[in-house]
Amino acid sequence: MHAYAETDQLAQLIGHKHDLLSKLQLLSRRQLQLSGHSDHISDLMRVVAAKQTLIEMLLDVDRRLDPHRQCDPEQRQWRSPLERHRCSQATRECQAMLDELKQMETEAEGRVRANRDEISRSLQTTQGSTAALDGYASTSGSVHRIDLTAG
Repeated sequence: MHAYAETDQLAQLIGHKHDLLSKLQLLSRRQLQLSGHSDHISDLMRVVAAKQTLIEMLLDVDRRLDPHRQCDPEQRQWRSPLERHRCSQATRECQAMLDELKQMETEAEGRVRANRDEISRSLQTTQGSTAALDGYASTSGSVHRIDLTAG
């Protein structure tokens, strides 16, 4: 294994996480558009199901990031300072996307609640998606963050 294998894998995983969060953002925006409209229940249900699949993939990536959380960031060997910076930037963007996702999820749930009688069939699924995202958010909290700061 070459000297950069760990950081190459770390960068790849963070890139994958970034892509998944970007897709979740798109679906969450669509969910917001559909939330509260009883004539779009089937579309809303498809969006929620697609989000659940992405959240499961995100949890898998996060588990694969766990070993990297145990490493001293100052001991990592990067191909270049630019690669380290890119990975660090992607990590910050992931956190910002996750924060935005939580806000959108809360807003969508509020819209659904406001129209509970009309869309009660989708309420339980939406809350399940929120719980899954909250569960993911709690596993990616400060204890599990990867320190990529330059020393």
